[in-house]
Amino acid sequence: MDGTNCAPRRLTSYLGVADTPTLFAGTLDKASLFVNRERVGSPGHGLTPLYDLEDAFAVYLHLCDFNRLELWRDGRRMRTAPYVTGAVILYNLDQQWRANMIDPFDCLHFHVTRTAFDEVVDEFGGPRIGMLHCAPEECAVDHVLLGLGQALLPALARPSEANSLFVEHVGISLYIHLATQYGGLQLPHRRRAGALAPWQEKRAKDYLQHHLAEDVSLAHLATECGLSRSHFTRAFRLSTGLPPHRWLLDQRIRMAKHLLVHGEISLIEAAAACGFADQSHFTRSFTRATGISPGAWRRARMH
Repeated sequence: MDGTNCAPRRLTSYLGVADTPTLFAGTLDKASLFVNRERVGSPGHGLTPLYDLEDAFAVYLHLCDFNRLELWRDGRRMRTAPYVTGAVILYNLDQQWRANMIDPFDCLHFHVTRTAFDEVVDEFGGPRIGMLHCAPEECAVDHVLLGLGQALLPALARPSEANSLFVEHVGISLYIHLATQYGGLQLPHRRRAGALAPWQEKRAKDYLQHHLAEDVSLAHLATECGLSRSHFTRAFRLSTGLPPHRWLLDQRIRMAKHLLVHGEISLIEAAAACGFADQSHFTRSFTRATGISPGAWRRARMH
């Protein structure tokens, strides 16, 4: 499985919702981030299907208020509560959960393997995580997870345009948050990591600039600098003032401006040369960054 791939793939919907927008991105050496958005706009969706038990977790983040459901774990009726926007429900998938979804719902489903948590522990230190704990009747509102989930919504809407560096960054943050908030992981107190060494900063920037048209992996960048992903991300931001995915986008926009002014090149050719998914993706990104479309920017500089 390619850790730099952000293409949509099939992900089991434990709520029984078909054809949901799905995002996959490699985040760790052996574990990956799988996310899909599941929504039903009418009441009475009914009973969720049975599934094969596995050593993993399903994390559901509600994007709107959801008041009525009936829930069973291994055939035993569970207490529930109304779920407001930002509420989280955690399902340990070595148990059989079923729900009667009475009200309309809109939520993000994160599929998390135990391997993912093992690798987080390997990087930060600490005992292995057994279970994730968040009782369904608690109606826990998680503002951190809500922020991370909302940050992924544009990538879910247009998976082909998802920036791997950005999605990997969110994925690592999500795993660490789940492990500490619900898994009991205690992060060791460490001296704050400093900025990149000059040679590391140069190597990272050179690599990004020479691969502008490619979907760069955060793991590969960190390896180039001899650092873990989390250490590299923090150090790169301290060195440049930007996270890697934002720095890369700035370089793509800068290259696009050069090509638009100095090259006999079409907008679609400029988009491909600078690593954008297509011309519309290029136009949206360029306009957000500059306040003007690439075509209008070029015309203004030709007069």
